[in-house]
Amino acid sequence: MVDFKLNRYIFSVFLTILFYGENVNAQLITSTALSPALMVQNVLLGGGISASGITYDGSPTARGTFNGSSSNIGFASGILLTSGNNANAIGPNNMSGASTMNALPGDPDLNIIMAPTLSYDATIIEFDFVATSDSIRFNYVFGSEEYMEFVSTTPGGINDGFGFFISGPGIAGPFSGGAQNIALVPGTSLPVTMFNLSLNTNSAYYFDNGDGFGTGTAPDGLTVQYDGFTVPLVAVAAVQCGQTYHIKLAIADGGDDILDSGVFIEEGSFTSTGNVHISSSTSFGGAVSGNDTTIYEGCGFASILFDRGLNNLSVADTFSFSLSGSASNGIDFSSIVDSVYFAVGQDSAYITINALPDALIEGTETAVLTVYANTPCGNDTATITLLIVDSPPLTVNLNNDTTLGCPFLNLPLTVSVNGGVAIGNYTYTWTNTTSTSASAIVNPIETTTYYITISDSCGNTATDSVVITINPYIPLQLALTNDTTICEGNHVLLDANPSFGLPDYIYSWSPSISLLDSATVAPVSSTSYIVIATDHCGISISDTVTVTISPIAADFSYSFITNQSVHFQNQSTGAISYLWNFGDGSQDSTSTEDSPIHNYINDGTYTVMLISTNSEDCSDTVYQSVIVLPDFYFYFPNAFTPNASGRNDLFMGYGVGIKKYNMKIYNRWGEKLFETEDLYTGWDGTYMGQKAPSAVYAVIFDLEGYHFEVARRIGSITLVR
Repeated sequence: MVDFKLNRYIFSVFLTILFYGENVNAQLITSTALSPALMVQNVLLGGGISASGITYDGSPTARGTFNGSSSNIGFASGILLTSGNNANAIGPNNMSGASTMNALPGDPDLNIIMAPTLSYDATIIEFDFVATSDSIRFNYVFGSEEYMEFVSTTPGGINDGFGFFISGPGIAGPFSGGAQNIALVPGTSLPVTMFNLSLNTNSAYYFDNGDGFGTGTAPDGLTVQYDGFTVPLVAVAAVQCGQTYHIKLAIADGGDDILDSGVFIEEGSFTSTGNVHISSSTSFGGAVSGNDTTIYEGCGFASILFDRGLNNLSVADTFSFSLSGSASNGIDFSSIVDSVYFAVGQDSAYITINALPDALIEGTETAVLTVYANTPCGNDTATITLLIVDSPPLTVNLNNDTTLGCPFLNLPLTVSVNGGVAIGNYTYTWTNTTSTSASAIVNPIETTTYYITISDSCGNTATDSVVITINPYIPLQLALTNDTTICEGNHVLLDANPSFGLPDYIYSWSPSISLLDSATVAPVSSTSYIVIATDHCGISISDTVTVTISPIAADFSYSFITNQSVHFQNQSTGAISYLWNFGDGSQDSTSTEDSPIHNYINDGTYTVMLISTNSEDCSDTVYQSVIVLPDFYFYFPNAFTPNASGRNDLFMGYGVGIKKYNMKIYNRWGEKLFETEDLYTGWDGTYMGQKAPSAVYAVIFDLEGYHFEVARRIGSITLVR
């Protein structure tokens, strides 16, 4: 088992590294903002329940609320309890091992459910509650990252699970305090766990959300991270009204503390509403302003649902009801009896009321049903009122007949409908158009009649028509300037000439250069101009002209052969001829060569010009400054006589083209006697204020020219006194 847990941990970490960096917008939203008490009181509880003594045991990030309105979890909102972190539930399913380890213990009741697997990382909310009827119920979905890779029937395997443990008067079970688990696979006594509900077992209640790798038995889900989850299930328990009960909502990892699971509980679904309940739904081919209590004469029916709760399911029962209101049983609606029967184990039953046609205009009539029941929670009644209304006359009006001087006008046809049944849900049938809605866009090229037939949800119909008459029209045509080539900086006239259609014309140029039929342009690069001409009918025609800039770009670089001999490299593009001016006014200061060599007589700064010309006689000019320096050379004497005679009293080097200079004098023992970086400063034959004796001394020169020539000269000099 140790090796198995270690391998699963490594697998989980690998998947987290591989996929968790993806930033994909998920449609499931989770939050840990609310406290456990507010989660229960403000989110979980619905009608007929009061709660107290709310406690929470688990990580603060393992519980919270969710918004699933844009997801496929099955609930719009609610609370979420997980065995790790509720943020790991957020889709898309791009990991197969989303996991958070909270290092928390398991739960003894969950150990019983998961047996022989042990539980880890438990998350638990508990509270006491009092119900106002004989039953409680709530809706939930269980999901897990363990699906389906670790689903196994092997004892001791991975079996994440959860439980809803209820205890109190009349309840006896195997869990702590005599509690029962009401999170069961429908129609069985099996707890909802990975072993008991998956793609392999009780699969009718399972939704396959892929494996996070794109290689599962279903596509990876876009809104939820978990690899699988149940369909919405219902937890139900019979209770004694007015008595105090305790419930523990718990979830944990099974076998180890990695790979998260979570249970979603629908907002407001924890309810205990009434001992007897009556509701209705209507059907007539469509909805009536969202009203489930309105039916029309001769059209559709109402289904009346009676719900008797849970405590009486072990015996058959009959609920009586009375009929009142202005509608007559058997005349305005189909005849019904005055009671409804519940067989043993049956918690709900229904009757059907059909509204009958009588061809009379009677206005709205009412049928009031009041049901009476004796329950363990006392006598109870419930009432519902049905509205039976006359089917209003159906009328339709289409646009007036129209004469057009323009074809293909995208003419809107709009229907105005009054009366009938199913306002907003009519059926529209057109001729000569594919529209199926209350409007159509038509483009008649000849005189055409358009018919519209409206049907309401009761099958009533009404028809109208419109005639669109088209006058003769010659299609719009357009002539535009031909494509042309110009030099950069030159101008060209673009001229659009529309004909036929229906004047006056409107012009639109792209790029935006004019609102007229012509424009003068001077593009800096090759450009395509589109003109759209629109006539009085709103019909447009377009054409394109391309103005090409004949490519020419003058450019050059240069390199020094010597300090005063320069090689110019032509780097022009698009050119076929060249004119150089080297800027020194010499006899050969101009050239038509491609890449000439020019020798400057004197040093200095010269402006060099290159004019390049292409085959279209377009030219471009470029200028560069060239700094010409003296050629590099250097020498030094081999002796000097520092005797203050005014001749040969200093030792120094001599040269031209020298940018950096260093001279050092050493005696025969390697001691440096003198150093200078000034070409014009010499050694006077002294050292530390004393005259150096006549001898041979070593000299080192370090030199650099203006074009980065580097040289070292080493020699000897004789000092003669």
